[in-house]
Amino acid sequence: MRTSQIDRTAGPDRRQAAIDIVIYVAAAFAFYGAEAVLDAAGFYPLPSLFRGGLTLIASLFVVIALQRRHGLGWRELGLCRPDRWWKIPVWGLAVVAITIIVQLAVAPVLAWLLGAPEPDLSRYDAIVGNLPLFIVSALGAMFTGGFIEEVIYRGLLIDRLERVLGARRHAAAGAAMLSGVVFGLIHFEWGVGGIVSTAIMGATLGFMFLAIRRNLWPLIAAHAFLDLILMLQVYFGMLT
Repeated sequence: MRTSQIDRTAGPDRRQAAIDIVIYVAAAFAFYGAEAVLDAAGFYPLPSLFRGGLTLIASLFVVIALQRRHGLGWRELGLCRPDRWWKIPVWGLAVVAITIIVQLAVAPVLAWLLGAPEPDLSRYDAIVGNLPLFIVSALGAMFTGGFIEEVIYRGLLIDRLERVLGARRHAAAGAAMLSGVVFGLIHFEWGVGGIVSTAIMGATLGFMFLAIRRNLWPLIAAHAFLDLILMLQVYFGMLT
């Protein structure tokens, strides 16, 4: 994977990285608030289903602006050409397998220790048995979840958190863990169980991102596939 060859000494320093995180968080809150206003005004179709999608799309432009602010681009987020394209699906399948194994092994135990219920996915009830809505929702989830969330929470956030943590020995691992926690928190609408489950997923993806030398494409493929599986489970009523 060619991503590891990027000069990681370039880009924001510790202070600038912290400012970037604050800017992103503030923008995301503002975008989500705007969605709430649209919802309250009745302009948002099926708000419970698509809520958060516009926030992610708008946030992607914030990420691009933050990168350009420091003379960085897509490559520094992990979106660079791999040395072998066939490695993307191979690594993607490996990421899927490891993520599922960790979820099955860790999530139930942690949820039990915290007394957390099952994730609340009732916001997706409209998809059950509705093929057109399933197709739209699946494609939307694969783009916003598979692509945008990976760019933000693995590509950008791990980089900035690692810079904030400085030259500590385990800065990268700490950044992966923290990004997983943040990833879990943004799924608050899934309830406590959903936060726990997605935090574990986020941390797993973060460590896989580091393990495959910071190439984001396999994670995008894996995340999109996992979101497709989730939407299929919803469509066939397996989660209700």
